[in-house]
Amino acid sequence: RDWSSDVCSSDLLKGNAELDTAFKSSGVEVSLACLGKNPIQQISILKSLVVKDVVIHSHLPRSEVICRIAFGVGGFIITRHNAENFFPKAPSSISRILSIWTTKKSLLIAISDSVLNFLVGNRELNKSCEPSTVYYGYESRSQAMQKTVEYRPTARTNFKIGTVSRLVEQKNLSLLIELTDELIREGLNVETFIVGDGPLERKLKLHSRDLNLLDNVHFLGRKEDVASFLSSLDLFILTSRYEGFGLVLLEAMDFKIPIVASNISAIPEVLGVSHPGLFMPESLDSLVRKVKELLLSDKIRELVLDIQKSRLASFSVDRYLMQHLEIYQKYITRRLINK
Repeated sequence: RDWSSDVCSSDLLKGNAELDTAFKSSGVEVSLACLGKNPIQQISILKSLVVKDVVIHSHLPRSEVICRIAFGVGGFIITRHNAENFFPKAPSSISRILSIWTTKKSLLIAISDSVLNFLVGNRELNKSCEPSTVYYGYESRSQAMQKTVEYRPTARTNFKIGTVSRLVEQKNLSLLIELTDELIREGLNVETFIVGDGPLERKLKLHSRDLNLLDNVHFLGRKEDVASFLSSLDLFILTSRYEGFGLVLLEAMDFKIPIVASNISAIPEVLGVSHPGLFMPESLDSLVRKVKELLLSDKIRELVLDIQKSRLASFSVDRYLMQHLEIYQKYITRRLINK
């Protein structure tokens, strides 16, 4: 991704260009010249596409490797999104060597302190790398839609809970299904809705079937706009084993949905360490206890919503943009000095 004055463009290396329309509608120039090409072709194409005096900003490991070869040491900015090895499927030593190689003399943005601490603790950063933490900025969508989600009194036993998630091991969605089973056993009429797709869809559906939950757990597939879905929930749940940030937490806050989430990695950075909905990771008992508290206690729900409103206000788009601009300016200054 490169920036030049008021122009933003994005070069896609792989995938199905699912955000192409969204980028273009936001005024982003999208190039598909590299899409589907082999790495050698991508290196050549990128070098030919990038014009003089632009900021080159890479996202995700493949782009880092491509940019490192194409633009050399320190020739691009890096954003790291995940608290996981640079090359998860390779031996940790190989992953570390690649990460140290790509980050030599680079400016690196971690999307949370959790990600940055992982990179430092796992020795994945070159000693010459200059890392910073820049949290996501969020612009309220509920206000833009001129829609207010009203507080729902809980003098009832039927509830809608749900999540927005990729269907992968990281998200630990089997725990959400087991939660549904346990709540029903304890007399609550609960329906669970899961938005998202991924390789574990069949496995998770079979798990629901084995627990006789086909009428209670609903897989809704991928949705481009989750606003109406979030607005329909009594409770949003994130059962992840780790998170680099968890942007969906800000969306749930925005639509005034109480959250229960794993007390792990970046999640307490987003929700705040004193958020009453944080549960012990991997613990069904802890998850059940927190969910029942938020579903059945108006007082706790009101407290959670107040905390979330305050937390959301701290994730400013203006701050996010200014922090990026400062890093971009440092990058440009370095390039000018090194010419």
